[in-house]
Amino acid sequence: MKLTNRPIRILAAASRLIAHYGFDKTTMDDIAREAGVSKGSLYLEWPGKEPLLHAVLNYEMQRLLADFQQRMQQDPQGGQIANLYRHALLALQANPLMCALYTRDSRVLGDFVRRQDGQRYASRILLTRDVVAQMQAAGLVRADLRPEAIAYLFSVIAVGFIHVGSILPADQQPPMEEIAGALSAVVQNGFAGPGGDSAAGKQAIQALDALVRRQYQKDEQA
Repeated sequence: MKLTNRPIRILAAASRLIAHYGFDKTTMDDIAREAGVSKGSLYLEWPGKEPLLHAVLNYEMQRLLADFQQRMQQDPQGGQIANLYRHALLALQANPLMCALYTRDSRVLGDFVRRQDGQRYASRILLTRDVVAQMQAAGLVRADLRPEAIAYLFSVIAVGFIHVGSILPADQQPPMEEIAGALSAVVQNGFAGPGGDSAAGKQAIQALDALVRRQYQKDEQA
């Protein structure tokens, strides 16, 4: 798809370059050239590389949420915890910059990931403590474990899912869809609650989506 909107074209170009070369090695000149705009036009939109990075992360987070929502809504049972988690993992794995943010990859994001603003973005990814609590209330997730513990374990699984590709040889890696499906079975057997109402799960995720989008709108206004 051709991006004709100049700010979006710049954000998409910056995202590609930062994911490939890293934030520290990517210059404003590089981004302007990749986006097909003048350097002056680039600075009219953002005064420097760090404000642009914040905008890029907002852009990529909203792309991740849209991808996740689409995967979930197209699945009749997409609101069940196992399928929710599978769709979340696949949407995250398909977005290199969000993977780097979630795993705090300093090669890609430099010192940004170790600062508070990097943690603020990363906390909005995947299934948080509050979302797990909502799902427990709806009967989708077992209620005998604290939501903090379940959210932590979900994060442990997600980090392993993303990182294992850099450890194992390519010929030992099954397709990502197969791995995500197997992990969803683990989640179903280990964390599913007595309720299987897919609609309730979708409603909880839609509420999270709306909350995160409001947070990003505030960021953009600020």
